[in-house]
Amino acid sequence: MGRESDLSHMTLNRQRAMMLGILLLLAALAAAGSAHEIRITADPADQAAPAIWEDRIVWQDFRNGNWDIYLMEMATGTETRINKDTVDQKSPAIWENQIISTDYRQGSPDIFVYNTVKGSGRPIATASQNTKFPRIWGSLAVWEVSHSGDDDVVLYNLTSGIETTLAKGSQAQKSPAIAEDLVVWEDNRGGRTAIYSYRLSTGAEAWVSQGPAGQYNPSVYGDLVVWQDRRTGNDDIFLANVVTGEVRQVTTDPADQRNPRIWGDRIVWEDRRNGNTDVYLYTISTGREERLTTDAADQRSPAIWGDRVVWEDWRNGNADVYLYTLEALPSPGASPVGGAEEPMPLEPMLLLPAVAGAWALTSLRRGR
Repeated sequence: MGRESDLSHMTLNRQRAMMLGILLLLAALAAAGSAHEIRITADPADQAAPAIWEDRIVWQDFRNGNWDIYLMEMATGTETRINKDTVDQKSPAIWENQIISTDYRQGSPDIFVYNTVKGSGRPIATASQNTKFPRIWGSLAVWEVSHSGDDDVVLYNLTSGIETTLAKGSQAQKSPAIAEDLVVWEDNRGGRTAIYSYRLSTGAEAWVSQGPAGQYNPSVYGDLVVWQDRRTGNDDIFLANVVTGEVRQVTTDPADQRNPRIWGDRIVWEDRRNGNTDVYLYTISTGREERLTTDAADQRSPAIWGDRVVWEDWRNGNADVYLYTLEALPSPGASPVGGAEEPMPLEPMLLLPAVAGAWALTSLRRGR
């Protein structure tokens, strides 16, 4: 009886601790309009590589001695361990009730999809090749596949199960991203890495920008594509409208700016200008730049959905996931940090004549 009583008390204490954590998170979310930042994870192990869809955040988590995928539903404060295998699951992405990730349970990295409504998952790419870095939009997923020293980009329909190789060649095609009708990736077919796009509705492939240096890590929303670009001697963030052909240099600071993500009218990235890595925000319609994080530790791998930005944060001695609610930014009349940057002039062949409203999105659908 004594042992059963002790176990009962231990279970009750764990339940009370969990409820307290949920209440604290809900209180923080309720105060988000004034708090700016919210710490989502508090476990002393590393939580890294977050992604977000509406009020759901996923990340890779090392608290169990290997990388697992976890989900936080902010509406309820509920945290769920998605994968319980003893090998690694990494690089999660989420859309509605579908979570997709890289899975190592069969030895080589495969792609695994988990349905939060059904509470079950399945592998969708299990070839002997290495498949990694998945992204998802609606019922479509893209990822990078490596075989025989080559990298290609694959499109997969989660509904039909049809897999299509979009970018294939003797050179590397990597880091795909997808939004609505457009897939983008970095492509080394010309001996220099550049950003390419593929229009799903027409099958048309195009070179996004003819920059003279390497271009990496693209992200896409509607007809707008962002990436990091080395044409100025360091990594800067560039933006292109694939319909009008216009290209804009978003950052001009001589430090490196990397890993951009775009949603609607906003771009976020990680920025080295302050001696550490911070998260910055740029509003396309106004040309206004904001520094979102000011802690002296590193903040990396930002992701954005609507008015919410998440990232990996090292201020507590390990990697945690943090959230920033953009409604909490200063009013539009406030002075931006460092002033709004003027785009640096580009080569005439790269910048087409200005078109009124060229930077307005051609589509703002959320794809639900």
